[in-house]
Amino acid sequence: MIREISSPLDEYTSFYREEHLRNVTEFFDNLVKSSGMDVDANAVSAAELKGHRAEEKEWKGLRSRWQFYRVLIVLGVIACIGFAFKFHKTAPFLVCGVIGLTYFFIRSVIPNFRILHSQVGSIEEVRKNKEAECRAQMLPLNELHQWGNSRTLFQKTMPEVDLDLHFTNQRLTDLTSNYGLSSNYLSNKSVVYTQSGRIKRNPFVIVKTLNHWMGSKTYRGSITIWWTERQKDANGNWVNVRKSQILVATVREPFPEYNVDTKLFYGHEAAPQLSFSRKPSRLSGSASDRQVERKAKKVDRKGRKATKSGKGNLTTMANREFEALFHAIDRSDEVQFRMLFTPLAQQEMVKILNDSNVGTGDDFTFAKAGKLNILGSKNLAEAGLDDFPTFFWNLDLAEARAKFIDFNVKYFRCLYFGLAPLLTIPLYQDERSIPEQFSGSLATQVSSWDHEMMAHWIGQHEFAHPQSATLNLLRASSRHVGNSAAVVSITAYGYQEVSRMTIVPMYGRDGNWHEVPVHWYEYIPVERTSQMLAGITSGLGAGGTADTSDPWTLAARAHGVNPANASVKGTLAAAPL
Repeated sequence: MIREISSPLDEYTSFYREEHLRNVTEFFDNLVKSSGMDVDANAVSAAELKGHRAEEKEWKGLRSRWQFYRVLIVLGVIACIGFAFKFHKTAPFLVCGVIGLTYFFIRSVIPNFRILHSQVGSIEEVRKNKEAECRAQMLPLNELHQWGNSRTLFQKTMPEVDLDLHFTNQRLTDLTSNYGLSSNYLSNKSVVYTQSGRIKRNPFVIVKTLNHWMGSKTYRGSITIWWTERQKDANGNWVNVRKSQILVATVREPFPEYNVDTKLFYGHEAAPQLSFSRKPSRLSGSASDRQVERKAKKVDRKGRKATKSGKGNLTTMANREFEALFHAIDRSDEVQFRMLFTPLAQQEMVKILNDSNVGTGDDFTFAKAGKLNILGSKNLAEAGLDDFPTFFWNLDLAEARAKFIDFNVKYFRCLYFGLAPLLTIPLYQDERSIPEQFSGSLATQVSSWDHEMMAHWIGQHEFAHPQSATLNLLRASSRHVGNSAAVVSITAYGYQEVSRMTIVPMYGRDGNWHEVPVHWYEYIPVERTSQMLAGITSGLGAGGTADTSDPWTLAARAHGVNPANASVKGTLAAAPL
């Protein structure tokens, strides 16, 4: 059933949280039933395995202590021999003592240590056999985990949001052509993750990018200089005094910088002339009424000043807390801003901003440029949303169940509150009216953004220039060879690291100039273009390998790629050519 969300925070608490937990629990229990595994037998075996692991840890600790004692005894023997040679008169007695200790060590400690070592080996063998038993018990369940289960569960709980299997050219073209996403957005960026979808047919995409810019780095070099000065000592006599000084020189040179950024782009036709931006407020969650009022008065003053100068028509909202916390004072159209942020929307936005117990609090930026909304949040940036099947593999059914539930509860919470600022705005839940003009091959073709994501999934080392010593931006361009696969050109942009040295003249306290060498590195751009085969696969199973009968597999074999060596991520598969 499609619900109208009027209060994202309250509805998460009253409905979605418990509903999703119920759906996830039910889904896992059905997996267990489908697997046909012996639940009771695994409970017994897993408990025994825990006991064996605890026993092994205890015996290994005891062995480590005996190893330590053995080292102490050896050191003691060496010390006694050294002491004997230092005091010759007592040497015979000390040597006899050393011989006695050594004999005791040989006859007692070493055999005991060997027995202990043998015992640890036996316990390890028992533990490994029990692990193999648990692995065989859990194998039918482990093999049922598939890519995309978390997406399926999210949509079951929240059918209002339609999540795509992958980011298609249709979705990308729609966002750029109809909603204003810049075609130059990926300048100096490379895509490492995407998740696209729709809310009432309005498109969105969550994208993580590796961003690059040329910064700078300070390098330091130093030398120590020595000189002699004539000084009077305490007795009034002239003496030569040796003095020193460390001369430290610095140079600042260009240095490639990188970071990972996360953005959520949402296209909607409401308020198409409006633009604004806001960033997290330090007042959210803990501000007093006095602090809120003080911030709102600042907005009042800016509004009056802008109106007086003719540079704007900013008018403060009646909801002073919203104005202070959301603080979008650069809005370009007051009428359209108020059309979006109705009194209800303001109230719900304030709830989200002030709550960090149920939700994620004021951790997001929010900008609007015409029909395109851009959000960035710490919540989405730090989220791990890849539900790769082997992550859920376990030897203990109880632990596997807890891990599966915990991951999917966090998955839902992360996406829900990533979208929550949009859901506070009633207009943003209106059905799309702009025609979806793109269909045919665009509807299924994998976008270049996902091609870059798959290149990163394979690993930068497969595409980087041999001389590259830095991270690489992987940029994709492709020619399609069919509905199931594309040959993709991946160009890796990195930097070669070349050692340099700069001589910096510095004046010392000895009255002379000195040359201080500073070693630094010059970063010279290098690039390499190589080929990758990428496509859509039905191989979603736990093994992470493509189905041997699907069209992608046939395309891979036609290009000389062993499907078993392909990297699989959800519905996508890729391999270097």
